[in-house]
Amino acid sequence: MKAHRPEKRLERGEYLSRARSMAPRGQDLPQTKLLDLDIVSIRSAAKQRENLRKHIRDNLSNEALAKQYGVHVRTIEKCLAYETGSHVV
Repeated sequence: MKAHRPEKRLERGEYLSRARSMAPRGQDLPQTKLLDLDIVSIRSAAKQRENLRKHIRDNLSNEALAKQYGVHVRTIEKCLAYETGSHVV
């Protein structure tokens, strides 16, 4: 005779939430290529990149340079294309 076990079935949602929380993740998986520290480093580098892009856009773009020197954007463009000030090295 089989021993009778009381039926204690989980609801579907509870089962799925428990299954996800108990499943191996990240470095615990055998196919993992990146360590947790690698991921932190990548995210930090991406944040730095975004900060540099913002700095360049705000301070070094043609528009920012024109505003800084009090001239039109086209004046900056001409200067960079050596249409203006071609005698200056």
